[in-house]
This record gives sequence, C-alpha cells and structure tokens, in this order.
Amino acid sequence: MRLFGNKKRAAKGAEVQAGARVGARPEARDRRGISRRAFAAGTLAAGAGIAAISLVGCSSDSSESTTGDPQVVTDESQVIAVMDGDYENSDSTPAVSYAWTLPLGTMLFHNGGGSWAAALLTPESAGNANTLGVVSLATGNATTLLETPTQGTAYDFFDVRCSSGVYAWVEINYTDRSWLLLAQELSNGSLVGNAVKLDEGDADWEPPRFTAWESSVIWQKMPLASGSQSSSYSHCYRWTVGSDQGVEIRESHGRFATAPRVADGILTIAPRVHEDEGTYYGMTAIDLADDSFPQVDQLVLPRSVSPFDAVYMNEAFVFSIEASYEGVGSLGNMGTYIGREGGPYVYLRREPLAQVTGNGTRYLVKSQASNILVDTEAKTYAVISAPDRCLDYGDWPATEGVSDRFVTYATVRDETGIPASVSVRVFGL
Repeated sequence: MRLFGNKKRAAKGAEVQAGARVGARPEARDRRGISRRAFAAGTLAAGAGIAAISLVGCSSDSSESTTGDPQVVTDESQVIAVMDGDYENSDSTPAVSYAWTLPLGTMLFHNGGGSWAAALLTPESAGNANTLGVVSLATGNATTLLETPTQGTAYDFFDVRCSSGVYAWVEINYTDRSWLLLAQELSNGSLVGNAVKLDEGDADWEPPRFTAWESSVIWQKMPLASGSQSSSYSHCYRWTVGSDQGVEIRESHGRFATAPRVADGILTIAPRVHEDEGTYYGMTAIDLADDSFPQVDQLVLPRSVSPFDAVYMNEAFVFSIEASYEGVGSLGNMGTYIGREGGPYVYLRREPLAQVTGNGTRYLVKSQASNILVDTEAKTYAVISAPDRCLDYGDWPATEGVSDRFVTYATVRDETGIPASVSVRVFGL
C-alpha cells in the first residue's frame, strides 16, 4: 500500500517495472558503456531560495461546466468488443524506430509530441534515492538536471514531468509527509532561470497529480480521502512559465477521479458532478487555448463508477474502468473504452494498467506484459510483445496524450536472471 493511499494508477508496480531505484548497483552501466558519472551535473543547489506563485480562481462565467446525464448503457449493440469478435487480429505492429539501454532504475515520462522524456534516475551516491533528468528521444542520451532536492536532505524526489518548455517535479518529506510542487523553464533539455514553487501540502493533502504541456504545468490539489481535510474541495490549476500566478481551471466537490491529461490542446479531468444525487464522475474536456477554459465535451459515468484514466482524443473520450460494477450497464465493466455521450463505445476487455496513447485512429493500450494497438478505422488489433528477459510487467508506456511516437521502458534481467538494465524502445505511430 502506498504511503498516501493512491490507487493502482500510481503505476501499479512502476517501481517493480523499472527496478528498485534504491539499492540499484552503484556502478551500473548500460551496454554502451555510459555510467551515471558521464551525466551532466545538477543545476540547482539544495536549500536555494525559490520564488512562489499565488493561486487565483477563474472568475469567467464561461468556465462554468454543464453536466450531462449519466450514461447507463444496456443495449449491447452500443458496445463494439475489440477482442471478442468485432475486430480482427493483425500482425501489423509499429516498427521500433530507436532502442537504447539505460542504467537500472531509470523511469521515463513522455508527454505526447515532445522530443524529451523526463526521467527519474538512479544516482551514483547512496545519499539520494534518485536524481532527476531528461532523455533525448533523438539520441537516447540521458542528462541529470537535479542531483539533490531543493529543500535539502530531508526531502526526496517523488515524481517528475516535462514538455519542450517546462520541467516540473515533486519533492517529498517522508517523515512528516509534506511535499512541494516545483517547476522551471526547460530549453533544449537544459533548465533555465530559477525554480518556482507552484504548490505545497502536508500529510492531509495528496501529492499532486500533474502534467506538462507546452510551457504550462497543470496539476490537481486534492485532500486525502482518509485525512482531516477529506471534506475539502479539490482544485485543478494551471501555471505558465514567466507568470507569477497560477490560475484555477476547475474545482471538484470531492476528489478528482483521474490524473490530468492533455491531448491536442484539450485537457481532460474527471471532477465530481451531480453531487446532490450521489457519487458521479463527469469526464470533462476543456480547451486550454481559451483563457476562460470552456468545456468542449463531457461524459458522465453511471453512479459510483470511477474512471481509472481518461483523455479526450479525436472528439471522443478514451477512458478505462479498473473494476466491475453491478447493475450500472456496460460502462461499469472493467476495461478500456473509446466513445462519447450517446455511444457507441469501442471496448477492450482487459484490466487497465496505464494511460492510453493515440495518434489518429490508432490507440495503444497497456495489457499485462504487452501493449495492444487498436485501429478503429481498420477495425483491427495487434499485440506488441515485450523485450526478452524483462520483468513481469514488460514494457511500461512512458508516453501520454497524442503522439507520433510511442516510448516504452522495461527492466531486463541479465543472463543470470538478475535485473541489470532498462530497455527503452521508441515506436513510430
């Protein structure tokens, strides 16, 4: 069980998938002979002074969302089952454009369309559990950007994301469970200027789920479900490099169900809706190009059904349900769906494990050790196998959103069966 009670969405084994960051062999080298000591030094000293922004609400009436009716689907013709006869199995899988080997413990996070992947790296020194950096998707070269947390030795790096223009990370104190969300401008894979504190919280507030898009960071501040602030509202904010304010996009009268996802400039979040009638989640698509954050689309799930993940692509919601619910129709079954209010819904009956990546009519869905490529135009699906000798979870998807490339990473054992390195593959979409 995670310290903060996050559900399986916190990568249900991402630590297992990437190999233990703490305790990884200090002299681990990749198969090209690059060690951690070949990486660049960090750019921000521990304890450095950090500017903080102010958080303001969004006062525009156009930001108020409308709420649709819960979608209780009982007509089986509205559900197109990918692996149950409605789609054909195909041998056509994306080609591997690039493949690299990185040191054991590396974990990658790639926002769709970017040329860099944020990385949690295993340091040479045992003084830190991990360091932060980036990996170039053109060369596979890894660069360390931050060797030590800005708040000193009491803190550890907890999570990280980046886009082409901004780098964001969370530092956490595991003793008192306090945390900070920080961000800094990123240019050509290097940090520019000074770090900015976007938000902070104590043991009653969950470390933020966040993403990076263009030069903005979008995050959710939510109370722990079991903490003293459990009845507090949750908020979704956006901050852009160069601004001294973070702007509220939406609030939820309860916790958001999913992490924020951005695809083609559309943000997807899942706040509570119909709160006077029960527990309902409305997956909501919001236009980030408009400063009033208007709602583009929404799909409300049946009562008590909580989405595991959701993103808006190609004028449809791509969402997953991690458990099966009784008496609420087809959208209460475990699996991944593609559709919008009124249906129909393309349905992949597999346990969801991670976010979905897409490009055009092609969608990549994580399933056990493999990834499944679903093509809604060709009405086919294909299985992308994991590398040989990888751990049980196989290839873990690093990419989120819309992208013309799909980045995965897998911890691979050596000839003796011991986890030895991380295999990174980039597929063309």
